[in-house]
Amino acid sequence: MNGVLRLDQATIVLVEDDLQSRESLTLLLESEGAHVVAVADAEEGVEAALRLLPDAVVCDLELPCMDGFYLIQRLRDHEIRGDHAPAIAVALTGHTDDAYRLRSIGEGFQHFMTKPARPDELVALLHDAIDARAAG
Repeated sequence: MNGVLRLDQATIVLVEDDLQSRESLTLLLESEGAHVVAVADAEEGVEAALRLLPDAVVCDLELPCMDGFYLIQRLRDHEIRGDHAPAIAVALTGHTDDAYRLRSIGEGFQHFMTKPARPDELVALLHDAIDARAAG
């Protein structure tokens, strides 16, 4: 993007069922210096997030079998029970209505983005949120 590794050292779990979107988002985040674990469904996303305790989770809301709301509920429960710092969580969806945005925030996502994700905006959001989390 700008020649500077803006997400250097960040661990990000990416949950996206669409292969092309998953691959392009992975390449984008890795090109910014992040370590990305990309998975195709909520159950794999939960397993990765609980194992890694990442800096951030970027999760599609519309997933097969279990949705992104399932993932965030499981992650937040684990963080509370283990007294872990909450990961930055970004909900991705094709839905543009306020009901999805409000529900995602209410369920535990801090940020909401509509698809297709705009690369500059996603990287800037993650960079700023991860920096703020690290600062305290």
